[in-house]
Amino acid sequence: MKKKYQVRMLFFSLICFFCVGCGGEPERTASSQQGYRMYYIRNQSKLISENFATELTITEDLIGEFLEALAQDSPNSVDNKRVIPENVQIIKTNYDAEKRQLALYFDSGYMERKNNIVEILSRAAIVRTLTQITGVDYLVFYINDQPLMDASGKVVGTMRASDFIEDLGGDVNDYEKTTLTLYFSNGKGDKLIEEKREIVYTTSTSMSKLVIEQLVAGPKTEGLSPVLPSDTKILNISTQEGVCYVNLDASFMTSAVATIELLPIYAIVNSLSELTNISKVQIAINGETNRKYREVVALDVLFERNLDLVTTLEAEQESENSENTTSENQKEETGEVKSKDQ
Repeated sequence: MKKKYQVRMLFFSLICFFCVGCGGEPERTASSQQGYRMYYIRNQSKLISENFATELTITEDLIGEFLEALAQDSPNSVDNKRVIPENVQIIKTNYDAEKRQLALYFDSGYMERKNNIVEILSRAAIVRTLTQITGVDYLVFYINDQPLMDASGKVVGTMRASDFIEDLGGDVNDYEKTTLTLYFSNGKGDKLIEEKREIVYTTSTSMSKLVIEQLVAGPKTEGLSPVLPSDTKILNISTQEGVCYVNLDASFMTSAVATIELLPIYAIVNSLSELTNISKVQIAINGETNRKYREVVALDVLFERNLDLVTTLEAEQESENSENTTSENQKEETGEVKSKDQ
C-alpha cells in the first residue's frame, strides 16, 4: 500500500512540475477517448504492444499516465513486463511545448541494467509510447543531470519515433536490434560520410526499407547533412537476385538538398549496398526509370557502390585545418610583402 501511494505521489509531482514549468494553458490532444498502444518487454528479447485506452485529453496528464503505465507490468498477460524497472525512478521531467520535446531524468538505477538489449528495447518502448501523444515528437534521456550514453560511450541525444521502426499493421510486434551503415553528406555537399546507427525495428520490416526510412529521417552525427528530402515517400521496395528496386515519389526529384547531383543517388546506393543481399540498385520515380535526377543523372541504369565519393569526418577536419593554415600563411606573406614595399 505504501508503494502504491509513493508511485501516485511521484506522478502527481510530475504533473505539478509540468504546470509550473510550462506556464499558461496546457496543450490539449486532438481528440478525447483516443486509443493508444502501450509497450511491454517479453522474455527480455522483444517488445509487445497492447491496446491502451484513456479519456484524458491534456498533454501533461497523458504523459503522467503513460509513464505510470510503463512502470507497471501488463494487466493482460503475465509474460509482458514493465519497461521501467522497479528499481528505476524518474527524478523529474521537463516538457517543452514549443520544441515538442520531453526530457526524462532517471536516477542511477537506470544504468544498473546488465543487459544492453533490454535497455535499448526499454528505450524504444518509452519513446514509441510517449510520442503517440500530440505535442510530444522528441524525447531525451538523462541519468541524474548527465545525458544518457550508449554502449560505445556516445551521447544518445534526442530520440524520435522513427528511430525505432514499427509496422503498425499487426496487433503484436516482434522487435530486434541492428546496426545500419548509412551515408550522409558532408558540410560542403560534395562527399559522403558514413554513420553507424543502432536501431530497434520490427521483424516484419524489410531491411532495405529500413535503410531508406533512416536516410529520409536524416543524420544524427554533428557535422553531417541530409541527403534526401524529409518528405520523400517510399512507394515500393523489393530485392531480387542482388538488385534492390527502389520506387520513390516525385518529392525525391522536386525537393532539392544542398549537395552535388550524385550524392543523394549514391547515398541510397552505398547505404543499401551495405546489406549483404544487395549489390546493385535501381531507382524509379513513380514507377518510371526513364528520368534524370536534377536533369543530370540518368536513372535507367543499375547503380553500384561508389566509394570515390566517400570521406571521413577526420579527413574533413584535417582538410579544413589545412585550408585555414594555408589561408593564414597567405595573409602573413601578403603582410610581409607590403611591409617590405613600404
